[in-house]
Amino acid sequence: MSSAQEILEEKIGLHLCHICISQFLRHGYPIKKNETGKMCMVCMNILQPSFQNEIMKKIDQSMEVYGGYDVNVLSKTCPTVAIPTHLFVRAQIVLATIEDANLDDFILKKSYSSNDLYIAIKEIFRSNIGNLLREKFTKESYPSIQDLPDDVKRTLYEEESGNINCHIIVNASENVSVPGNIISFPSYAPKRDRKRFRGNDPTNKQGGDPRTNADKILKKDFEKQWQGENAGDAKDSLLVSLLDRNKVLQQLDSEMKKPEVKKELSKWILATTKEDVDSNNCLSITAVCWRMPFYLKGRYTKARRDCSQTPFYVPSDDNKNKMVRKGKTSVEEEICPVISKIACEGISCQNNITDEMQGPGSKVVFGMAKFHASGREDMDVRMALPPDCFEAEKANLYSKQVDKRFGSGRPFVLEIIDAKKMPSIDTLSKAVMTINKVSSLQDIVITSKTVSDGAWIKEKDRDNVLYGNNQMGVGVSGLDFCGSSSFKNLQSETEDKVKFYGCLCWSENEIPSQKYLDEKIAKESIYPLEIHQSTPLRVLHRRAAGVRTRHVLSMKAYRIDEHWFRLSLSTTAGTYVKEFVHGDLGRCTPSISSLLGCKTDIVELDCEGIATT
Repeated sequence: MSSAQEILEEKIGLHLCHICISQFLRHGYPIKKNETGKMCMVCMNILQPSFQNEIMKKIDQSMEVYGGYDVNVLSKTCPTVAIPTHLFVRAQIVLATIEDANLDDFILKKSYSSNDLYIAIKEIFRSNIGNLLREKFTKESYPSIQDLPDDVKRTLYEEESGNINCHIIVNASENVSVPGNIISFPSYAPKRDRKRFRGNDPTNKQGGDPRTNADKILKKDFEKQWQGENAGDAKDSLLVSLLDRNKVLQQLDSEMKKPEVKKELSKWILATTKEDVDSNNCLSITAVCWRMPFYLKGRYTKARRDCSQTPFYVPSDDNKNKMVRKGKTSVEEEICPVISKIACEGISCQNNITDEMQGPGSKVVFGMAKFHASGREDMDVRMALPPDCFEAEKANLYSKQVDKRFGSGRPFVLEIIDAKKMPSIDTLSKAVMTINKVSSLQDIVITSKTVSDGAWIKEKDRDNVLYGNNQMGVGVSGLDFCGSSSFKNLQSETEDKVKFYGCLCWSENEIPSQKYLDEKIAKESIYPLEIHQSTPLRVLHRRAAGVRTRHVLSMKAYRIDEHWFRLSLSTTAGTYVKEFVHGDLGRCTPSISSLLGCKTDIVELDCEGIATT
């Protein structure tokens, strides 16, 4: 008995694979499952095992940077796929050809459309590749998270933190013909990419997606060919690769309503049997793999006044288009590169968009370690903890529980995108020791140091608690895995925190005694003190004007000499402490300046801890 493929080829001249036939035709003939040398007129053989084996070779190459299959975990959504719009065009024409042939033994399944067939082929293709991938990925979870608390472990499982995802793009080459002489496809105009980031500082910005990046690179190549002088007969085929599938669908639906056009299209699809024989010459494969983000949380201290939180650039006075670096380093630069190199063995750059496509001055990358902190301090403000929290900080470190009675370092979260390796507890510990410049986590991760600038007045040395011995002033308490909620809640939780500060201040009028200070500004009965702060003049160029109500919860004043004194105070989050001291030309009321009744200025400011209310 003849097979369904043979009947269709003999009676109409269509060569279809067994999968495409089974998707949309009802008949009583057997279906051969063997692979032939001919190309299916609909799916162009993307469903055949030989073609899918070629795809797996491409995935193997992309997986090399992540250490291969046996050390990684596959995402549940893997893979995502994109198949040529040419398949949709062919499916529409083939269905119309079979329908017009009026074969008694072959009937289209009820209400079947070319869109249904296109989606079915795409899903079968995705499922087949997914099964092949699952055979290669044997791990169900990372060993590095096995010793974590159950709630954290459950969150990492649910979010698939650090798992590998994969995207496959199959494109039709310019060799695949389309009926451009019969129907006119929609016009195409290249789109300009929207600039996502302001400024022209030289730091990298995270953006994009491996799938869209790969698609942009491919489409850019198609655009060059399409706009080239030698496009010739391939121009319509290249156009279909560039167009949105919905636009092609609308055009085909309109054209197929004309009987004379349908007839011409049937002739065209039958003629392609002689043209498109080898799918290897008609299809190109792009496979991209990437590691899904994972999150690490910790707390930091900062002992220097020339260290910003993130790289700090300002326009040059001589040339506004040139950016000048401020400060020696930044917290981000002291932490992120070390975590990337030691804990993750590097960040993959294979999914970045090319420099050529970005244009001059653009620095957008997909893979990077992103630093997110709970609020920020100015570059000239230290983040150093008071001596009375030394023992509490040591207890916090060893118990992994933050004692909310004491101020602690500033919380931060690292979002690691497209890391080459998923870190282990050991590599994280090694990275922490490298950042802190210590040889043991147990001995000196938290240490007491004497911190005194000594440039303004003769004041006794003051001890502060810092993390580590990094000469660049940045130390971290440690790093733990966490879920994405830690990142999402980082800023929203800021408003619920109490900030502790230490200030070195100067008074224009003489301060006769400690009692005078206590009566003027440190009387306990006036705290908590409600203050009203207009947006400070120093940030008015980048923040909306408004009046914010904040509270100074407690304050103590310490006289040093006739004009110098030190403040220790706690405030609600979001309080501008510098402006609270000098009054910002009357834009903050009340202020230390108004309470003392004279001009007052702040010379040094330290953030001495953050605690949750």
